[in-house]
Amino acid sequence: MQAVIHFFSGTGNTARAVGIVAERLEATGWEVARHAIVGGTEPPAGIPDLTVVAFPIWAWAPPHFVLEYVRRLPEGRGAQAAVLATCGAFGAQGVGEMERALRARGYAVFASGEAAYPDNFLLAVDPPAGNELSEALLEGDQAVQMFINNCTSQNPARFRCGWRHVLWSWPIARLFRTCGRRFLGMFFVADDRCTACGQCAATCPVRAIRMEGAPARPRWSAACAGCYRCINLCPVQAIQISIARLAIHLGVNLALTAGWVWALVAGRERLPWALVAATAVFAALTVLQLTALDGLLGALERRPALRRFFAASYTQRFGRYRAPGFRPEQSGALSR
Repeated sequence: MQAVIHFFSGTGNTARAVGIVAERLEATGWEVARHAIVGGTEPPAGIPDLTVVAFPIWAWAPPHFVLEYVRRLPEGRGAQAAVLATCGAFGAQGVGEMERALRARGYAVFASGEAAYPDNFLLAVDPPAGNELSEALLEGDQAVQMFINNCTSQNPARFRCGWRHVLWSWPIARLFRTCGRRFLGMFFVADDRCTACGQCAATCPVRAIRMEGAPARPRWSAACAGCYRCINLCPVQAIQISIARLAIHLGVNLALTAGWVWALVAGRERLPWALVAATAVFAALTVLQLTALDGLLGALERRPALRRFFAASYTQRFGRYRAPGFRPEQSGALSR
């Protein structure tokens, strides 16, 4: 019997989980192939006996390029499939959304689950270390073992997310995938420890980073997926969350949101047209924020007199997270 595991891993949690799944399946006689997903990857043409899709959940959503990949899978025609998500705590509607994408391609999803591993979201979390890290990894591994036990049981079950959690997590997931993720790269800055090695650009799964200037420094585009691989895997920990960039972009976005709400209130008597007009203006100004404003900030931060201002960051005190042994270049997790 043949199984194909399609997966993406940002900093190693999903790759670790996939290794456990593959080992267990191979021990029971399965022939297992692993197919890494990055931006631009095309799925293999064949349909195996078992298709497994594994991915991290960001903002209660599967990565946008993983969903796009699954929507390009060959027509399943009832082929068996399972879904495994890794997350920092609770993935809410993320697993269910991937199940729906697989069913839309004709796959019969018979089992699904999620495994909580250490969080790599440095915007808000200092990753665990020491015993706390070891315990978190163990708990994640145990959840993956339970997922495999479920897949191979006589009565496999699917992960259930209560409708109340779907109500709040689905809109957030859509907003993040459509717009929110694009801002995450705008908050990054490389401090004076940067050696211009280019690893961040080379390992970005969606090619959202390019090296610019002299000396060369990374520059993030609005294509950012929000995987946080760059900041966590930088060999000299030079990539930080810029407090200045964070404050400016959030401040502008809050002002635009307030303006959108004001336009709706002012035009409530002709609400349908006011909604369309306000949304169009909001979208246009957001595009300018992601392009012109961010370009201006990039030019300012390269000025020696402003470097320290833009490089100021709370993440200089944070650790970094990489699942033990994870190397994206060895897992096939590089952009093509």
